[in-house]
Amino acid sequence: MQRTEDGFIIISCDFCGTDWDEVRPMIEGHHGSVLCLECLKVALDHLATAEGRCDCTMCLRELPGATMPHWRPARQPGAALLAGANPLAVICADCVNQAAGTFSKDPDVDWKRPVKR
Repeated sequence: MQRTEDGFIIISCDFCGTDWDEVRPMIEGHHGSVLCLECLKVALDHLATAEGRCDCTMCLRELPGATMPHWRPARQPGAALLAGANPLAVICADCVNQAAGTFSKDPDVDWKRPVKR
């Protein structure tokens, strides 16, 4: 997600709102959507299906709910979000897998996708 503060463009993770500091690994999806490595790690462990339709923030694909695994951050009712967080952010399993593969191949990122057992 992008926002402007004091005339500067700030890029932050749509899922947690953490600002990109040029050190923290992040990956961009469509229309400026952004996912940080820390959120990807959580998404890998918490992909699930849910009732109702939603749209993937990263690829913009419509997800039919119960038939497509996806992840959305757990949000406490009434909790304040960081400025860069998108309260409707959702990522589909395909985008999680693609981002994991991309982060794993990046020589500047000290992380490899865990092997499923």
